Amino acid sequence: MLGLILLLLLLYYGSYFALQGPRAAHPQVIAHRGAHRGQSGHLPENTLAAFREAVALGADRLEFDVQMTRDGTLVVIHDETVDRTTNGSGRVADLTLAEIRALDAGQGEQIPTFEEVLDLAQKAGIPMIPEAKSPHLYPGLEEQMLRQIEAAAYIDQTVIQSFEAAALDKIWALNPAISICALHGRWDFKLGDPQPGQADIVAPMAEMVILYPWMIKQAHAADHQVLVWFGYIEHPLIIRFLLALGADGLIVDDTATLVGILGRS
Repeated sequence: MLGLILLLLLLYYGSYFALQGPRAAHPQVIAHRGAHRGQSGHLPENTLAAFREAVALGADRLEFDVQMTRDGTLVVIHDETVDRTTNGSGRVADLTLAEIRALDAGQGEQIPTFEEVLDLAQKAGIPMIPEAKSPHLYPGLEEQMLRQIEAAAYIDQTVIQSFEAAALDKIWALNPAISICALHGRWDFKLGDPQPGQADIVAPMAEMVILYPWMIKQAHAADHQVLVWFGYIEHPLIIRFLLALGADGLIVDDTATLVGILGRS
């Protein structure tokens, strides 16, 4: 029985590799919430310290999450509450900027504003891929993100991503010059056209790509770049496998490991 399963897996993945087409010549290293996890230790996620570390390690892009305070300031934090990543509690939408800035995000770091991370990226000359996080909770989030990016003249170095199709459509309508990435999650295998916001980049979940690698070929046939993010199984062997499957870039917690696998360290 085990032999039959192994044979079927060999045929399944072997047929994909036989037909996949050319791989990315220079896969992108995208620092997920900054370079916040690795063998040398941990930095608090979505903080200026983690983003500076990603720049120092040679990441190609900074990836992070953007939400809005009660008084309308864009801040960089993943969860809808501050409970997990700070010494405080409460919903981001219910807290003022001053209340959020008073919190410790780990190792003495604060939750940064979107403007601060944009300034860091611009000074470092590194492109960024901010996520419009839960935009249904924050009226005006998309417009304010665009205004700040436009004011910094950083449109050409920015890709805005989101899981919410309505937000991507809105962003594209506000400024068709911005590059858009459509995030795809669990049990979502459709990476061809149409994509919300006329996205030219798609970001599937690694676990789904492993189950159905043909989605990469489907996306490439529609002229989409494929940036893979990890739900649960970011591991060097899985990273190597996804690169072999033809991912154009990987959104990783452990930036140093991917940089090393690609021979850039």
